[in-house]
Amino acid sequence: MSTNGAALAAITGIGPVSRLGIGAAQLAASAPSGTLAADADADAGAADAGAGILELETFDPAEHLGKRGWKFLPPVTRAALVAVRLALADAGELPPREAERLGVVVGTNFAVSEIVERIDRALLTNGISGISAVECPNFSLNVPASQISVAHGMKAFNVTLSNLFSAGYEAVLLGGRALRSGRADAVLAGAIEGRPPAALHTVAGPAVDALGACLLHLETPRAAEERGARVYGWLSGGVRRVLPDEPGHGRRTVFAALDALGAVPPATVHLCLPVGTAQPAARRVEEDCRQWAERAGAEVTTTWGSPQATVTSVLAMARHLLRAPVAAGGAAPRTAGGDAAFGVLGPQGHLVLLRVAAPGDPA
Repeated sequence: MSTNGAALAAITGIGPVSRLGIGAAQLAASAPSGTLAADADADAGAADAGAGILELETFDPAEHLGKRGWKFLPPVTRAALVAVRLALADAGELPPREAERLGVVVGTNFAVSEIVERIDRALLTNGISGISAVECPNFSLNVPASQISVAHGMKAFNVTLSNLFSAGYEAVLLGGRALRSGRADAVLAGAIEGRPPAALHTVAGPAVDALGACLLHLETPRAAEERGARVYGWLSGGVRRVLPDEPGHGRRTVFAALDALGAVPPATVHLCLPVGTAQPAARRVEEDCRQWAERAGAEVTTTWGSPQATVTSVLAMARHLLRAPVAAGGAAPRTAGGDAAFGVLGPQGHLVLLRVAAPGDPA
């Protein structure tokens, strides 16, 4: 069965840089109970306590980027460039493609927070003379995505999204829609994060990561089919909503968003939800999803907290895909039972749902 016209994109490469693992193999081997996020009993009190920022001590850019060309780049850009290389390598042998047909979409909240803070302190202390000429060009949130475009010749577009916690899934959805509309033949999409502000633990959980990235290689279903690519899953659709504060309206919005993912309900709904001050609203969303799933015959799993900020949800989806059976040769998606919905809720009420169909047996 052909996949053409059925999916927005084929997910053919995964490039994680995180404490859970660097590279697809390490992420796949990470323990199911690994510290992706807080446990389901996390509450506002635990989040308010805070446990500091956890460093990514196993990451050495030189192992992936060589000894030159990256030393004046901030850590988050180094991680992004490594994630690109890992995703491209994981995608297998790729055909030559025009630079104008390759795009980048990145979600981030804190890629430059540390740099902006240092520049702010320098200005307040020493005035304009205190700003580092080396560091100043890296102050803008879209610099890492631009570095990816320059380094890998991806000229179709580079886009940076920044909604808190939800921007990673928004990036994947935008990348898929760009492929469907013919804007590109392949897109790198996902999330990157630098050192967050200390206050993040009030909605992310008691401990947060200093660095992380996870980028996915997306290509058109036809391209994956033609080159016989190994396919982790087919991005078949997605929705983005802003939830109303009123619980009844919010429930109807959640139900309608899940219904919009397709006539056949997904087998599983995987949620990433905030904790701390955002947890009461998140609990309502989880309950709404469980009510919908009971009616639809689906299961619901929940990851509480976002220690990797925007990267958390992308890592959760990537780990699920890495542990599921994959197909070679552009095999078609199953029509039911083997697919999942992935959802993330931001503290400001941004809800993003993605539908990913698992590949079936090779045709």
